[in-house]
Parts: sequence; C-alpha cells; structure tokens
Amino acid sequence: MTEAASADLPVLAVRDLTITFSGAQDEAQDGAGRVVDSVGFDLRAGRVLALVGESGSGKSLTAMSVLGLVPAAATVTGAIRLQGDELLGADAATLRAVRGGRVGTVFQEPMSAFDPVYRVGDQIAEAIRAHRAGRSGIRNRVLDLLAAVGLADPERIAASFPHQLSGGQLQRAMIAMAISNDPVALIADEPTTALDVTVQAGILDLLRSLAHDRGTAILLITHDMGVVADLADDVLVLQRGRVVETGTVRQVLLAPAQPYTRELLASVPSVDAAGPEQTGAGEGEPVAVLRGAAVTYRRRGRRPAALDGVDLRIGAGRVVGLVGESGSGKSTAGRALVGLVPLSGGDASVTGVDLRRGGHRARRAVRARIGYVFQDPASSLNPRTTIGWSIAEPLQLHTAQTPEQRRARVEELLEAVRLPAAFADRYPHELSGGQRQRVAIARALALDPELLIADEPTSALDVSVQAAVLDLLADLQRRRGFACLLISHDLAVVRRLADTVVVLRDGRVVEQGPTDRVLTEPADPYTRRLLAAVPVADPEAQAVRREQRRLLGAGA
Repeated sequence: MTEAASADLPVLAVRDLTITFSGAQDEAQDGAGRVVDSVGFDLRAGRVLALVGESGSGKSLTAMSVLGLVPAAATVTGAIRLQGDELLGADAATLRAVRGGRVGTVFQEPMSAFDPVYRVGDQIAEAIRAHRAGRSGIRNRVLDLLAAVGLADPERIAASFPHQLSGGQLQRAMIAMAISNDPVALIADEPTTALDVTVQAGILDLLRSLAHDRGTAILLITHDMGVVADLADDVLVLQRGRVVETGTVRQVLLAPAQPYTRELLASVPSVDAAGPEQTGAGEGEPVAVLRGAAVTYRRRGRRPAALDGVDLRIGAGRVVGLVGESGSGKSTAGRALVGLVPLSGGDASVTGVDLRRGGHRARRAVRARIGYVFQDPASSLNPRTTIGWSIAEPLQLHTAQTPEQRRARVEELLEAVRLPAAFADRYPHELSGGQRQRVAIARALALDPELLIADEPTSALDVSVQAAVLDLLADLQRRRGFACLLISHDLAVVRRLADTVVVLRDGRVVEQGPTDRVLTEPADPYTRRLLAAVPVADPEAQAVRREQRRLLGAGA
C-alpha cells in the first residue's frame, strides 16, 4: 500500500454492523432482538465523530462492538477494521492488544470505572504495564500523563484514591489512562454527563486538543447536542439501531434533513430560550427559608465551609433555581432544608418549623411536607421492591391509610406522571431511565408536599426524555402549586423552569434575582463565566461562545 493510500485509510471503518440478541423481544426495537441494524461509518485521524440518539438507540453497543465487549448473548455480523485489521471475530489476544492499547476508552462514570481500593496512579501504571514490556520509567510516564491532561498536582493525584478526587479530576485521570499507550482512536462514552458546565468545558477542550494536536480519532457517544456542537466534526444519528442521518456537524445541526433529527434538536433546552410564563403573582408566603445558613465539615484538622452564610427564600407556588459548580454547596443547601445535614450556624425553616431547634416530632412532621427527587433514580429506588411499594412507602410511614387506599393513591400518582397503573407491579430494572425518574417524582408527590426539592433531576437523561420530564415537572408545579427548589448545573434546565435564580460559589451566594435578569444580564463575573461555559446546539454560535469563555477566563 502506498503512503498516500495509507494516509487516506480511515483509522476505523465499520461496515453493515448488525447486532442481534437471540430470543429477545425488546419493544423499543423491531421485536426480533435486532438492536443495531446495518450501521456503517468511517472514523478518521484528528476528527471527532459523534454518535447521537435516544437511550436504546444502539450508540454504546455500536461503540463497544469495536472492542469485542458486547454481551455473550449477542450475535455480531458485518465488518470492523482498525487501520485495515479486521476486529470482528479476532482472537482474545488481538482484542487485548486493542483494548487500552490501540483504542482507548473514556467511560461515562469514572467513579465506577476506577477500582476504589487502588490509588489512581497505580491503576494508570497497570494500564501501561499491560501493553509495554519492562517497568522502568513507568512512574514518570504516569506523572507526565496526569500533567498532560491538565491536572496541576500530578504527585498528589497519583497518590490519591478515587473517592478523594472531584468528578472533573477523576475524568481527567481516566483520559490520562485512556491515552497512556498512545492510542490511534479514543471512544468517549458520555464523558461529561454528570459534570458541571465549567468542568465539562475543560474536558471538551482537552478532548479537542487530543484530536487536533495528537491526531487521535475520537468516537464520541452523547445525548447532549451542545457537546456535539462544541466538539464534533461529523455526526451520525441513530434511531432504534438504524442510521437515519449522517453528515458534518454543521449539516446535521443547522440543516437537519430527517424529522427524527429535528425532533431531537427541538427537545434541547436552551439558556437563551424564554423562561416560564410569569403570572404577575408575588412571592407568596415563604415555604422554605435559609437565613445565614452555615455548614462545615472537619477534614484533617481543618473546617472548610460547605455553606457560608447562605440566605435563601422559596415562596409558595414559586420555583427557585440553585446553580453553581460542583462543590459550590448546592446539594448541601437542599439537604439542610430536609434536616439531613446539621447547620453549624444560621437557621433553616420549612412551613414555619425551625429545623435546627425544633423537636424530633416537629422535624418528623415537617419532613412529611417535603418531597425529594434525587439525581439518579436507579440508586434511589429499592431494586428489591415493586414500583407501587416504593411510591406507597411515604403513605405507609406518615398516614393511616388502608392498603386499598394506598393502592388507589399509587394509581392516581402514576396517572399524574403519565405512567400506566400496571407499572405499580413492575420492578425498577424493568423501566427506562425516564420512566424511573417519573416514578421518583410520583413518590416525592405522594404526600402532597408543600416543598419539592429536585436535585439534578434530568442530568442523566437523553434530550427527548429530559424534555418530557421537565414538561411534567412544570405542569405538576402549576397545577399543584408547591414551592420548588431546583438544584442543577444545567443553566438551560433552570431557565426553562425557574422564576428566580440563586448562584452559589464556594458555599456563598454571589448573585440572585429573577431568572430572565440573571441569565441574560448577569452582574457577577462568576455568573458570566458559568453562562459562557454552557454549550449550545449550534456549532457556529458555540465557536463564538468558546472564544468568549477563553477571554473571560483570561481576564479572571
């Protein structure tokens, strides 16, 4: 093969890839167990190809088939060629050399991908040893890799256990591991889903530099169209395992040819879109109040503040959006309003009950008037009990209803969140992520709370499911009139639901006010940096925003 022909050869060529599960009857697919159907694409050096589509569209299965990591029950046909070498049907030794060697992988959740009992540096070193003979120079290689991915203190990071690092630090460490053997291709599976906007922006910058500076070919799997606009060169849209559209990022995002692609893009919340309709009503009576709230934790003799003099007021029938980076104190503020974390200073009250000084009986009574929707319904729902039991549990704890009354209430709540009553007899693993989050909302509303706390309720959902859950929350809040604290790192989600925005940084409020004002004319430089870091689903506008973010960062 000539040098010119070799240069033109795609790093990864996938042709007619079909993945079938024998005997499977997946209602989301065609009923015959075919979850990927005749998919083909080319991945080229120095370019980023984004696989997009809803959950269950076959994105991750398509990517994992490159590494031979599909379930044993799957039958895979077609062709997968890495630099001309066929991987489909390759022996175990060949695939071991590819995994972590010629192809690196960045997983969605680094905390579960790293082994919790080994130090981060040791795990990166083990990845290097698996593909390189000899042990000399490995420690220096680990430190060089950690520095290369933008970690300021490589020695400390290498010596740390996974739980001692933030999400952004751990994701950078995972990228260091993925590139430790100079791969020709990188698979990035939802690499920024659980990260706040500024950390996400840094990770996207890092991935972009790998493509542009090292010539790494990147296969990006994501449901975030803003991430696609920011990072991708080419886009392939999957629906139920089939390719419905492909082209450059500008072609697909700015002039989509297929209805499904247009539907996906229409579901994307935008920080520039109009917020909730203002009724002209006042704040109403305060349902929840933090006044000078302080929370501190003792760590190695120090007492860093998670909250430092925070004032927060949520009126009846209002939605307050609480935003900020990871570690800013958002979730701590929500937990303080439920009494799950003790205050070291200030006051917290809900429906007039002082959570700091009130007695046990009073605090228990007020908790029955608070609903809580957690970020990950898969871990907040008991996998051993039915959906109906999970929704009915608050009723059993706080009311004297009979089993028949509880069953009727469960059916009513399922109808309210637009799920069939028959779902009461299912288990969490039998539902999709969006359905599980609807169940979590139903449980939070079981006691008709006066305050609903929603902590990152849509961060793990794809765009169309996220849009449906946000519409559901907005509709329920309008009809039932509860006060709501919406905790989110996604400013577009906050723009869609919140009347008021409170911005936290390092446990302190740096800005608050009406949503339209704060998110269009922010007064604080920190808020402006947060807004500049939010990706939008328009590659041309996103390039402008990226430059604005660079200038704001340079002036910080």
